[in-house]
Amino acid sequence: MAERRMCKHCRQIFTLRPQNPDQQYCSEPACQRARKRIWQQSKLLSDPDYHANQRAAQSCWREKNPDYWRKYREGHPDYVEHNRQDQLKRNRRRYGQDTDRPPIAKMDASMPERSIIPGRYLLSRVESGLIAKMDALIVEINVVSDR
Repeated sequence: MAERRMCKHCRQIFTLRPQNPDQQYCSEPACQRARKRIWQQSKLLSDPDYHANQRAAQSCWREKNPDYWRKYREGHPDYVEHNRQDQLKRNRRRYGQDTDRPPIAKMDASMPERSIIPGRYLLSRVESGLIAKMDALIVEINVVSDR
């Protein structure tokens, strides 16, 4: 009689395949997806080459599909609202219960009317709880001299 075991994902009893005596998951598609997801998470943490290859593949896909997420959000307003609510929760946890939206620095946040006049300036580190996008730098500018 074939050996039987409980699936780690769905908790149902299944018959082991003779080709895989260490089988932990049944053959249901959801259970196989769970098995693969757990394997991938483990592999990403333990194998730097696998991690680098995954990042490169994702980057390549994003370059070939630059407007995928914009189109997805347009077609799935429920996803957008759910994501918005989750972000509010994360912001409250990070910045306190009274703050729904922290200040956010964006790449194009500079305003033409705030142009910096040529001259010498002192840049100093400013401690801040701002969220900065990509490579944004937050600095305090003080005039040192007019020349």
